[in-house]
Amino acid sequence: MGKDKKKHSKKDQASADILDVAHLSLKKFRKVTKQIGKLSTGQKLVGGAALLAVGLTYLAQQQAEAPTPGDAPELEATKPRKRKKSSSPDSE
Repeated sequence: MGKDKKKHSKKDQASADILDVAHLSLKKFRKVTKQIGKLSTGQKLVGGAALLAVGLTYLAQQQAEAPTPGDAPELEATKPRKRKKSSSPDSE
């Protein structure tokens, strides 16, 4: 077998089985929680405060960009339409 030929790993294969997907998701979650567990209490507090600040900033931006109900322009479809008078001789 040549050196240039790559072997396929299990990570490359997409699985359609929901249990396999859940297993990989839990595995990734455990890996992250172990890394968080290694942090000191001060590091966890500072990180939590930073995440809170980022979340509040995001929410403030979303509220500033969202149109308020009073600012929304009226839709043309909601206005009543004027009927044209028919010019047929039967209508008289």
